[in-house]
Amino acid sequence: MGLVLTIIISVLLVGVAFAKILQAKELVDDLKDQESEFITRAEIKTNALGLLVFVIVMFVLLIAQIVAWNKYMLPSSASVHGEEIDTLMNVTNILILFVFFITQALLFWFGYKYYFRKGRKAYWYPHNNSLELAWTIVPATVLILLITYGMSTWGKIMNPEGEPDVHIEFVSEQFKWTARYAGKDNKLGEASFALYGKNALGIATEKSIKDRLNECYKMVVELVDIDSTKTDSTHITVFGKNHWENVVFGSNDQITKSYSVEEFERLTKVSKLLGYSPEKQIVFDGLRLDSLNYEGLISEDWNRSGNLDVVESSLKNYRANILRLKRMQKDYEKNPQKYDNGKDDIVISGNRIVIPKGKTIKFQLRSKDVIHSAYFPHFRAQMNTVPGMKTYFTFEPKETNQEFFDKAAEEGKVYMHITRDDEGNILSKEERLGSTGYVLVCNKICGASHYNMKMFIDVVEPEEFDQYLNDLTFGNETKSIPVSVFEKD
Repeated sequence: MGLVLTIIISVLLVGVAFAKILQAKELVDDLKDQESEFITRAEIKTNALGLLVFVIVMFVLLIAQIVAWNKYMLPSSASVHGEEIDTLMNVTNILILFVFFITQALLFWFGYKYYFRKGRKAYWYPHNNSLELAWTIVPATVLILLITYGMSTWGKIMNPEGEPDVHIEFVSEQFKWTARYAGKDNKLGEASFALYGKNALGIATEKSIKDRLNECYKMVVELVDIDSTKTDSTHITVFGKNHWENVVFGSNDQITKSYSVEEFERLTKVSKLLGYSPEKQIVFDGLRLDSLNYEGLISEDWNRSGNLDVVESSLKNYRANILRLKRMQKDYEKNPQKYDNGKDDIVISGNRIVIPKGKTIKFQLRSKDVIHSAYFPHFRAQMNTVPGMKTYFTFEPKETNQEFFDKAAEEGKVYMHITRDDEGNILSKEERLGSTGYVLVCNKICGASHYNMKMFIDVVEPEEFDQYLNDLTFGNETKSIPVSVFEKD
């Protein structure tokens, strides 16, 4: 910190000194004979020479930075398609640098060679058709070839041949990733935002649709189908069944609710207002009940209009969700297999996943809230995750984590090794040869904790990956791996 502060102060002092020198020069120029030249020929020549010095220093510093900072760049690609991406990037950079060096060298050389000389006039050269054609056709041709090459590379990457060996889905939300493997059938099941709640990924199966429908019904209004009541001096006890669990699941489980006499009378009135017969059904919870309660408070001059607006908005959303879920139930009746595919899907809630080396992997991407961007820098893959739609990317990893680390070290790449104490305080930092390993990050600023959106990726041999999936499917007590399938039979 002290060194940085010293550098900043030194730069500021040099700037102030330079400004004072310029001010002194202006004062000297004001004292000169009015008939003398404002800028002398020697000064003009010095400025022209300065252009040459500047461009040479600029080229030297640019080359020095490219060489010195190369160790901080990404290692060569760890995926098959990434080799083509790297080649495309190198061709583009070489072309850009080639044009940069030529144009900048000519620009500064002309500034030096043709500096102002008294009595010298520039040659008037207003137009030349051949030159116009040359500097239009040549750049256009180069750009067309470069864009064609880029589009061809992109087309091959985004339209791979054959079926992928592994299907994995990543679902983004502020500020984490959740992964899902296709199960034994190697097919990812359907998913919908209408199922978000306890179902973190919104995986759509017959049971999950019913569960969510029951939740939504209960949020709108919670009902008891009354079988009998028992009254004493202060309380009334209701015996019956939960109405929506009975309707959705055919459940006959008995429930018991006890109310004070005053509370029971109030709920009886509310049930009548909502169109239910209190002799058969009584409302005891839900947004419709909350809405009526706030309306009653507002009529008594309580300031609860804001609360009522929130409740009414939520009520509208839940009712719309019920309609969506009913449509999904009808679709399930027509095409059950589409939804049953999700039963054996494996959900990973941690921050690390495993994928196999040498296998074609198809990533399916979704977002639960805002637009994120799934970026796999070492695999040269990036795709936006957009609410309400699915995006895809297919690739083949070609190196395990250890192989990639060794390759990065051979290429002279470095990473920052940080040592921390038990409380997380940094004890030391050290550059080491190698790489930190494969990682998935969000590459689109999505909120305050955007920087925390990371998931680490382990690339292993296919046999080890198969064992890993088997452990997730059936559990492994030795490795403390619980069963992670979405719905257990």
